[in-house]
Amino acid sequence: MPFRRSLRLAAAALLAPVALAAQPPIGPALRDSLRDDRAFSFEARGPYRPAVPRPEALLGYRLGDRNTQYAEQERVLLAIAAAAPERVRVEEIGATHEGRRMRLFIVSSPENVARLDEIRRDLDRLADPRAGTAAELDALAARTPAVVWISESVHGNESPGFESGMQLLYQLAASDEPATAAALRNAIVVLNPSSNPDGHERFTVWYNSVARRDPANQSFEHDEPWSVQGRFNHYRFDLNRDVMASTQPEVQALMRGMLRWHPQVAVDQHGQVGTYFFPPAARPVNEHIGPEAEKWLTRIGRANAAAFDRYGWQYYVRSYFDLYYPGYWDTWPSLTGATGMTYESDGGGWKGLLWEREDGSMLSFRDGIAKHWVSAMATVEATASGARERVADYLAFRRRAVEEGRTGRVRRFAFASERDPLRAAELAAALLRAGIEVRRAEAAFQSARAHAYGQGTAAGGAAAARRFAAGTYVVDLAQPQGRLARAVLEEAPALDPEFARLQEQRFARHQRRGAAGALESYEFYDITAWSLPVAFGVDAWWTEDAPAVTGALLALPDAERRPGPALASAAAGAGKSEAKRS
Repeated sequence: MPFRRSLRLAAAALLAPVALAAQPPIGPALRDSLRDDRAFSFEARGPYRPAVPRPEALLGYRLGDRNTQYAEQERVLLAIAAAAPERVRVEEIGATHEGRRMRLFIVSSPENVARLDEIRRDLDRLADPRAGTAAELDALAARTPAVVWISESVHGNESPGFESGMQLLYQLAASDEPATAAALRNAIVVLNPSSNPDGHERFTVWYNSVARRDPANQSFEHDEPWSVQGRFNHYRFDLNRDVMASTQPEVQALMRGMLRWHPQVAVDQHGQVGTYFFPPAARPVNEHIGPEAEKWLTRIGRANAAAFDRYGWQYYVRSYFDLYYPGYWDTWPSLTGATGMTYESDGGGWKGLLWEREDGSMLSFRDGIAKHWVSAMATVEATASGARERVADYLAFRRRAVEEGRTGRVRRFAFASERDPLRAAELAAALLRAGIEVRRAEAAFQSARAHAYGQGTAAGGAAAARRFAAGTYVVDLAQPQGRLARAVLEEAPALDPEFARLQEQRFARHQRRGAAGALESYEFYDITAWSLPVAFGVDAWWTEDAPAVTGALLALPDAERRPGPALASAAAGAGKSEAKRS
């Protein structure tokens, strides 16, 4: 996730002679013996079924020896899936701007795969608790496997996840290890092997063309040109910042997949940091996620820690990477009821095949791949061991979202279409892509207590009666996606007051010290304010009441709603919706 700038490499090049003069050089044999993967094997969790091909047998090289291109990964994944149909199902969910197919690989025990369609229908029912009695839904939650979603390399030059996805699918499809089999009986793993195929391809082709396996920090292979920048997709969008507006086909495809499979755990595999990161997350945490999320962030974090401790690998938690902005691939699923998490690996990416740490030890691409693979397996196993509890907590989250919308102070959002019908329709389409229910009023309606945006509503401005015209878009919060709807639509997000106070204190200290004084880093990670109605420039209100509104719920066209092969040809028009045409 961090965006490295070439200035760092220039500084490293200038300082390198000083560092070499300050301490004796470490010989190549000793440096290589200090690699993190020295005691690691991808083949330790067998036995493996010989009919399922190993990734390295299909690629012709070991994972980590080079960066794998998209077509090579595609060939490996499809071959593994074809050799293990009793454990793996493949679903196509879309295509990139450059025409690369995006697929999900759904993996579970043969018993679960045999009734996968039935399980998915049960997940649909759990995701919308408004239908069915409490007893029926509780019984359903008790028998439904937990869904673990693993996403790889949303930033295309954060490459270890792209590689580890192949090994993860092989482990789940081929291993007869009792621990793997037990996990698959209680969990369904949805593997998204590449969130950004176009960006990854751009980075990989460049890197493979210059790679010399040179660990020197100032080496050319560690200085990705700005014109390449595989972090972004074809049109240079950051796909980990687009999840609220969902303007890009890759984001839209992944949202369709998540809304289809309703994951209870969602992992987004990133890089490159100095030391591996996994949750619990840093502050601030979006208030609409709710305090109950801490339980699973801690439980899964401890499982990852135990797995890393077995190898003596370093890691850190609760620092830098927060769960605040709803446009990330960890916060967004968290607002739908999942345990959303970012994992950041250290090896690979712009650090290349080999990278020399400050202590002289070697960090390899294979290290980064291995750590993502270990964390993914630990997450699957931790979730599977508490599957009933995790599914029950997901159901409880969705129930609370509906109840809060019925009884809370904020009941409804409304935005007008008169001033700019196109932008209002675009906003409605973005909400529909997120699974948020939107209605367009067929007749005028009245609210007794409405708050207009831009009039002090963030501080609880005065309410007033208002008549809304026909054509107004209405989002009632008494819906399963109500917490997500509120998070993306409210005029000003709430910020943890203690966290804000600490940042203000740091600012005050900076002011006292002046420009020459030592500066402290602020703890904000990235975006701190947002509001979709403000971003789209539409007139908007929130109301304390929710009187009945005449008008059916809007729906996206079939090409946007249904994963499948038709999406490959429809990708260019993926932004259209019935809301736009209305």
